[in-house]
Amino acid sequence: MKFIHLADLHLGKIIYQNNLIDIQEDLLNQVIDYMNDQDIDVLVIAGDIYDRAVASRESITLLNTFLSKLILKYHKKVLMITGNHDSSERLNFATSLLVDQGLYIVCYPEKEIKPIIIEGVYFYLVPFFKPSYIRYLYENDDLKTYQDAFAYYLNQQTFVEDHSKVLVTHQFIAGNKEVVRSESEVILSVGGSEIIDVDLCKGFDYVALGHIHASQKIKYDYVRYAGSLMKYSFDEVNQVKGMVEVTIDEKGVCSKIIPLKPKRDLIKLTGKYEAVLHYPNNENDFIAVELLDKQMIGHGYERLKEKYPHLLQLTYKKLDIKGENHTASSLDMDKNSPLDIFKEFYEKMKGEEMDSKSQEIIEELLEEDALYDAH
Repeated sequence: MKFIHLADLHLGKIIYQNNLIDIQEDLLNQVIDYMNDQDIDVLVIAGDIYDRAVASRESITLLNTFLSKLILKYHKKVLMITGNHDSSERLNFATSLLVDQGLYIVCYPEKEIKPIIIEGVYFYLVPFFKPSYIRYLYENDDLKTYQDAFAYYLNQQTFVEDHSKVLVTHQFIAGNKEVVRSESEVILSVGGSEIIDVDLCKGFDYVALGHIHASQKIKYDYVRYAGSLMKYSFDEVNQVKGMVEVTIDEKGVCSKIIPLKPKRDLIKLTGKYEAVLHYPNNENDFIAVELLDKQMIGHGYERLKEKYPHLLQLTYKKLDIKGENHTASSLDMDKNSPLDIFKEFYEKMKGEEMDSKSQEIIEELLEEDALYDAH
C-alpha cells in the first residue's frame, strides 16, 4: 500500500504580519491533486494542524474544505493526531461521528491504543502528550521526562507481530546525530528533557513523525519527520518542503519526499548592497536580505523595499561596529530629523518599517522632549 505522510501544517500561520492562508490552501490542493493522480487513498497528518490552540476562523474553514474534498468527494481516508500547537479539546469534537466517513482523529493518548487497520497495515496513532498526562493516565508518579513517559506508554501496549505497523506521533524523537531544527519550532521543555531516543521506535515498520520542521530521517530509513508544509522562517530557505510518499509492500518500506511549490516562497539574498540592488527583480516571494557591507547603509531598507515589495528582513553579516566609519556622519544621520533616525534604527533592528502607531508614540515623545528643552 501507499500513503502520504504530512505534518506541521500550521494553518493560520502569520509571518511578519503576513497571513499565509492563501498559500497554504494552494499547497493543500496540490496534495489532493497528487493523491488523485497517483491513486493514493490514505493521508497521515502527524500533528500541528493549526498554528494556534484557538484557531482562526479562516484556518478552520480551510481545514474543513480540505478534509471534505478529500473524504467526501474523492473518498480518501485521513488519519490525524494533535500536536503541541493544537487544542485537543477543540479537535476532539465529534471525532466518533467522523470515523464512518473515513476521518480518524486521535487527540488524547489512549490507555490501550486501538489500531486503525487499512489494507493489512496497522496504524498506531499517538498524539502529542506531556509526561504529566501519562502520569495521570496510569497513576504513575515516577515518570518525569518525555523519555520516561514515552517508553512506559509503549510498554503498556500490545502490538501485532505478523503485520506491518506504522507509528504516528508528534514528539521530539532524536538519534545519534543532531536533529536539524528551525526558528519556527516551539521548544517543548527546558534542559533537553523533551528528547526521546529513536530506538524506542525500533519495533515499527515506519514511524511518521511531526514537530520538527526540516524533513529528515532519524538514524533509520523508516523513521522520518515529514517537515512543515512550507517554510516558516528564513533559516529554512534551503530546505525542501513537501509531503512524504510511503510505500509498504512485500519488499519492505521505502519513502521519498515529494516537493510542493508555494505561490510565494521564502528567499534569502546575500551580497553587498549595490549588488543586491541589481539582482534580478523578485516581486512575488518573501525576501530576507543579508548584506555583506561592513557599514550600515542609510535608508537601505527603504530602497531595497522599492525593488523587493515583499522584503521582510534586513540583516548585516559583517558589520564592523568598531570601525572608524561607523558614525552618525557616515550614515548621513546628521542630515536626518530625529524622527528619521528613530525610524531608520527601528528598521535596522526589526527588519521592517515602523508602523503608524509606533511612529505616533515617537512623535509624542519627541514633542515632549522639545517642550522640556524649551523650558
